[in-house]
Amino acid sequence: MNIKHIILWCVVVQSINCIAQDNKICGEINYKHTIKISSVFRENFLMKFDKDNSFSEEIDIISSEDSEDLKSSDKGTSRITVIGRENLNPKFFYNNKDEFYFRDIFSNKTLLVKEDKIEWNWNLHSETKKIGKFTCQKATIKFRGRHYSAWFTNEIPVSFGPWKFRGLSGLILEVYDVDKVFHIIATEVKIKNTDCTINVNKEDFKNAMTVAKYQIKKDELIEEMFKKLSSKMPKGSKVLKWDKNCEDCPKDIEIFDEN
Repeated sequence: MNIKHIILWCVVVQSINCIAQDNKICGEINYKHTIKISSVFRENFLMKFDKDNSFSEEIDIISSEDSEDLKSSDKGTSRITVIGRENLNPKFFYNNKDEFYFRDIFSNKTLLVKEDKIEWNWNLHSETKKIGKFTCQKATIKFRGRHYSAWFTNEIPVSFGPWKFRGLSGLILEVYDVDKVFHIIATEVKIKNTDCTINVNKEDFKNAMTVAKYQIKKDELIEEMFKKLSSKMPKGSKVLKWDKNCEDCPKDIEIFDEN
């Protein structure tokens, strides 16, 4: 074997080692979710990921009681009741190449949902910025009624991100909608190339409901909440009713009947 063959062999071996290490890339990332609907809500998630899966689970859950906020508008002042968190089961989002499951806690009820595969038609932009030590590129998309900007890094070549977001060539570190109702930012990133096991018990997914059933169940729970609030009103007060098509009411994060 001459020197040229030796050099070529070394390059091939090095390339194979790099690919092998790249295939084993995995890690953990902390995300902070901020939601501004009527009041400001903050949630923290820890996402574990490898090349094929990601599993985000809610952490630092704090029990809270119901509270009331006053909201002023041109039509006057309204009183908003914020339902507290008694159910301390963590929310989660499980994503792989073929399946997506999530667990929501809504009106203190646990809702486990299987969602059909989502087509992510991202628009890529030339803008870049630094998030921590990572150089990130901008991508935009319209998803369920909201226009989002995402910042992803090809320095971590996995297609996952926080919440339901995925489908880019690198890990998503930040995402927000143009109205700043929903904002997610990575606060800590740990990269590994060993111990990439993501423990998910798929037996728990057997009773997952469809997204259509999930929407119906949420409507039922909102109706129950209004009945509960009406029962606490002074005698003779007008019964509170939920207007699903209320134009002045704040919209949910996902508007399912819009693209």
